[in-house]
Amino acid sequence: MEYLKLVMVRPHLDAIPQHALPAGYTMRRFGEGDRATWLAIQQASEPYITITEKTFADNFGSDLPALPRRGFFLVGPDGTDVGTITAWYDRKYQHLPWGRIHWVAIVPAHRGKGLAKPMLSVAMNRLRSLGHRRAILGTQTPRLAAIKVYLDFGFTPDMTAPDAAKAWRLVRQHLSHPLLAGLSG
Repeated sequence: MEYLKLVMVRPHLDAIPQHALPAGYTMRRFGEGDRATWLAIQQASEPYITITEKTFADNFGSDLPALPRRGFFLVGPDGTDVGTITAWYDRKYQHLPWGRIHWVAIVPAHRGKGLAKPMLSVAMNRLRSLGHRRAILGTQTPRLAAIKVYLDFGFTPDMTAPDAAKAWRLVRQHLSHPLLAGLSG
């Protein structure tokens, strides 16, 4: 599938779906020395782009002190960190402040176990507790499983984003979802 960027928005943080983690899994906050943990999880999980120290610095370097409040790791039953999600922010998307679901990853060995929705519940609850009123996220066309989860959580396509019509037309060819049914483009 062609790799195109997508932007999805949730105009409010009301009625966030709540999903519990499966038995044996827990979430923990980003802590001292976790840059290497984040990099290892992202590198193990990412088939499309190269993740480097620069990737981390470009995305979080302007506000490293915020990571303990906003960054989370999914911990597997054996105590190993197997996923990550960040309840980040975007201060000026469409000239407004937004909460941002950022850099979601689960290592391949733990995918398909019902972990993405509980992780998203944690991050979205955190955004709301930090005072955010709306949320945004970026993803890409080949990530159909993630797109479905985001749609299930009430995120909708931002058709004002560059190449949105082309990208969402491609997604609709491979993913059926009620929120995509009336989409023009």
